[in-house]
Amino acid sequence: MPRRLAVVVAALVALLLLAPTATAVAPAPRPLPPESQWRAAVHEVMDGGRAYLTRRAERAPRGARLAINLDIDNTMLATHYAEGRPIRAVRSFVRHARDLGMLVYVNTARRPDRRAETHAELARAGYDVDRICMRPRKGLARSKATCRARLHDAGFTIVANLGNRPTDFELNRGRAAYERAFRLPHYGKQLG
Repeated sequence: MPRRLAVVVAALVALLLLAPTATAVAPAPRPLPPESQWRAAVHEVMDGGRAYLTRRAERAPRGARLAINLDIDNTMLATHYAEGRPIRAVRSFVRHARDLGMLVYVNTARRPDRRAETHAELARAGYDVDRICMRPRKGLARSKATCRARLHDAGFTIVANLGNRPTDFELNRGRAAYERAFRLPHYGKQLG
């Protein structure tokens, strides 16, 4: 019996080695949900955000420099469902942070040659921001972490980090951490 088993195993191995290799086919992306569903998901993520900022500001030591860090596309501005329109729940959050004296820091993958255009677009959408860190030549995740590190090195505590892509939340060797993440939907990275 052991010899017979060895013959069967050898035959199976030979078949596997001779069989053509199958090419993996990536599954087709799921269709994006309707705008109403996306907006409801954003509202759910942002629910309680303003109250969180208020509590965080109240427990900050005197003279603390607090900041929020935000991505732009499909975080501050709708770029898929309603191009250029503000995302109201996020705009309300940003205005509240500003009212509490927090720095509004925008951290984007947009190229530096789009700085003036980006400032104007955010202003038209009703956002008053303090600083915009544009994408340097490094990779996207490292770029975003580097921008947060600059803010941290300037003496700010990032109390909230808002974005919709995994790269908005990656850390650079633990540096420039943030206290709370608000992860908006990206539907399998389909929303840029």
